[in-house]
Amino acid sequence: MGSNVKTKTSFLINNLLLAAAIVLASHIAFKLMVQPNVSIFLWPATGIEIAAIFIWGRKALAGLLLGETCAAILFYEIHLTAGLNVSFLFDVLLLASSILRPVLAGSWARLKLKGDQSLLSSADIWKFICYGALLPCLISSAVFTSLLFAEGHYNINNVLIKFISWYLSDILSVMVISPLVLCFFAKPRVAWRSRIWTVSLPSVLGFLLIFVLFDSLRQHDEEKIIDSMTLKSNYIEKVGVTQKLNTGELIYFLDKNHDQLQMSDYAIELRNRATGALIYSLNTSEPIHFPDLNTVGSFNIGNERYSIKLIPLDRYFDRQYSWSLWSLVFIGILYTGLTSIGLLVLTGRNMLTEREIKRRTRLLNKANKELVISNESYRHIVDRQPAIFWKINMLEDKISYVSKEAQSILGYSLSRWLKEPHFLSKKIHPDDLPKVKWSMQEAFTTGQHIELEYRVRHINGEYRWFRDVLNIPSEFQDSVECMGMMIDITEKKNDENKIKHLAFYDYLTNLPNRQNFQTHLDSLLKEAKKNNTFGAVMFLDMDRFKVLNDSLGHQFGDRLLVNIAERLKVFQDQIAMVARFGGDEFVLATCAEYKNTSDTVAGATQLAEEVIEALAVPYQIDDHRHTCTVSLGLAVYPNEKASVNDIIKQADTAMYRSKEHGRNQLTIFHESMKIHNDQALYIEQVLRDAVVSDNFILKYQPILNKKREMVSYEALLRIFHNNELIYPNQFIKVAEETGVILEMGRWVIEKACSTIALLSVPVAVNVSSIQFHQQGFIKHITSCVNQYAIAKGMLTLELTEGVVMGNVNEIIYKFKRLSEMGVLIAIDDFGTGYSSLEYLRKIPIDYLKIDRSFINDMSDEKSSHVIVETIIAMAKHLGLKVVAEGIETEQQYKMLHTLGCDFFQGYLFSRPADIQSSVRSII
Repeated sequence: MGSNVKTKTSFLINNLLLAAAIVLASHIAFKLMVQPNVSIFLWPATGIEIAAIFIWGRKALAGLLLGETCAAILFYEIHLTAGLNVSFLFDVLLLASSILRPVLAGSWARLKLKGDQSLLSSADIWKFICYGALLPCLISSAVFTSLLFAEGHYNINNVLIKFISWYLSDILSVMVISPLVLCFFAKPRVAWRSRIWTVSLPSVLGFLLIFVLFDSLRQHDEEKIIDSMTLKSNYIEKVGVTQKLNTGELIYFLDKNHDQLQMSDYAIELRNRATGALIYSLNTSEPIHFPDLNTVGSFNIGNERYSIKLIPLDRYFDRQYSWSLWSLVFIGILYTGLTSIGLLVLTGRNMLTEREIKRRTRLLNKANKELVISNESYRHIVDRQPAIFWKINMLEDKISYVSKEAQSILGYSLSRWLKEPHFLSKKIHPDDLPKVKWSMQEAFTTGQHIELEYRVRHINGEYRWFRDVLNIPSEFQDSVECMGMMIDITEKKNDENKIKHLAFYDYLTNLPNRQNFQTHLDSLLKEAKKNNTFGAVMFLDMDRFKVLNDSLGHQFGDRLLVNIAERLKVFQDQIAMVARFGGDEFVLATCAEYKNTSDTVAGATQLAEEVIEALAVPYQIDDHRHTCTVSLGLAVYPNEKASVNDIIKQADTAMYRSKEHGRNQLTIFHESMKIHNDQALYIEQVLRDAVVSDNFILKYQPILNKKREMVSYEALLRIFHNNELIYPNQFIKVAEETGVILEMGRWVIEKACSTIALLSVPVAVNVSSIQFHQQGFIKHITSCVNQYAIAKGMLTLELTEGVVMGNVNEIIYKFKRLSEMGVLIAIDDFGTGYSSLEYLRKIPIDYLKIDRSFINDMSDEKSSHVIVETIIAMAKHLGLKVVAEGIETEQQYKMLHTLGCDFFQGYLFSRPADIQSSVRSII
């Protein structure tokens, strides 16, 4: 209860004091006004009010309201216009504006500074001036001048000057008066207590000086006004006395000559001094806000006694305003305000600096204490680090400090480090010593840290790798000392060497790898071009290595490769490099020591024969004795503009020719091989484009019986590319090698089945052995038969004899499944391949197709005639039908007919064509 009473009493007293301060400040300012409606360039009440709201917020509203209301009654006599009239309305609006101005300014500044009243930083002081003066006073000044203009106090000629006067007055008040209030009442007091002397005292002194100057200027202006009016009054008196004017003549004189006497800006009252009666008046109805500022003159003319009173009108002050004097006052007040703000900034910065110094001093003291503790810890840490910390005098080349770990790392006692002359120089590897010396000098010259790696001899005689960080501390410059931290990186170096070795050498055989060989061959190629000499590259591939690997396992294959590599290393004196490219592929390169290609080929061929002979010697691995032959390809370098990769590819191409020609031999690259490869590559691209663009075409060739009646058709695949047809003998092999045969084969079967379904004619389709052995082949055939409702005997699959090579159980299973579906099976090109009677007996076959090569030679070669006769007879005994293909002459047809052939096919009857054309040609 007592606390509440104390709080309320304090609140009441504070607001009464604030109201009194506002009234006093307004009274001083009002008294200092020297002309109507223009105050001095400082309105102290504004600075007090804005500072109060900034400090106390809502708690200062009561004192603000009371102070402004009392000032309005005491000095502006607002109570005299009370009532329902325009004047009272304007007075109330002016009072409301006077109250809202500090509320807006103080609250805005308080909000922007988030309640912080210390105003220490320049940014905070600027925010206070901006939001507490510049912006809100601009608004309030505009409102004040608008209201006074509307009430008639200002006119269009002086309203701008009045607005500027109001605005500057409020701003300067905040700049000069507000800091004084803040110094005595703002919180925290620690931020303002010292400013009472450093900010408020200079501001008060400046304000007092300005006040004295202002008051003297005001008195000077009033004295000038009074002197002017006295002079005019004396002149009128002199004219009246000297000319002995009667009352009427005196009135006439005043009425006629007041303009010439420059008295139009005065109110004139001429009275009979005896009776006090008003004889003549001029401008007495004009606004007069300072009636006390006047002069009264008395004179006698004859027996008449007169008194004349002159009072300046409001417009007089506008015309007689002393701009130079008032500008001086304004500059003085502005200087005082800027000085006050400057002192705020300076003292705030000093406080922040002092605060930062204290903070850093505390941190420094704390750091010093920690440093004392850490120095001891540091020495223990250094001594226990797996590194050697050392310091050397570079002029004397003598170690002046070394950490204890040096003995455990390199084995030398610390006394040897410190006492033995040139200790470190003697232990550094001779090849690395110049680099270390140069780095020390460089570190000393540039003052930068330098890292380097070098070798140091261990006490056991071995050299170990160290990474050292050289440093020249600034405090050691005069003594020419260098510090270092050596870290043993021997294991890391060894690991790096291993990684480097793995990057350029084959992990299994320890031979150079592909990248290493290509780099070395590039050097050989450049040297050969420079010297105009020639060398050779040989590409080796072990024959049937995959079969061995699959049979005995990869571990056995790896051991065999190691043995092969060891045998190849025997030839290192005769070659520039031998490398393993991967798998069972090896590459050799001879030096470019021959003057022409002929000698190069001769020398390389002799070397190749020696290699073939050496690698053909049987290998004994555990209980296995294995003979492994090798196929070689040879290419000469340099070869026109061929790059390293081109030369290796040429040797690779030649090696594949060796394999095609029977293996275990050497083939020398020729440009024709490149043409062949280019053609194969072209065909591969054609095949892939055909798959994407559906450029496949099926042609149909009819198959006839003995009566020359069409019984079925063979579907023959073509590719239409760049307006030309490409035939199977050009693309089938490439299709099988690239795997395109699978997708192409599925397309042919589906297309043939759709033809069967559309025209109800039997069709035979060629199937590759790769396609036949593919997983899912039977499933695909089953799907097509079901999708197109293919009747039994309508679809025939023609397979070469190579199909039966492989898993017998798989072959029998698939043939039986096809037979169950009603799909007929024909063995195509019979007699040119496997030709085993065993598979004819075991698997269900419907047709044998005699190869066209036997048909062509029947007329000229008796052996071909016998073979054809034998095939037909054998087929009859096995219950198989025989189809002869490639019949081109009537003689061939008659011979086959006589031998008992069942069906006939060839150009004699029809060329392959689309199905409709083929049917019409038979009809």
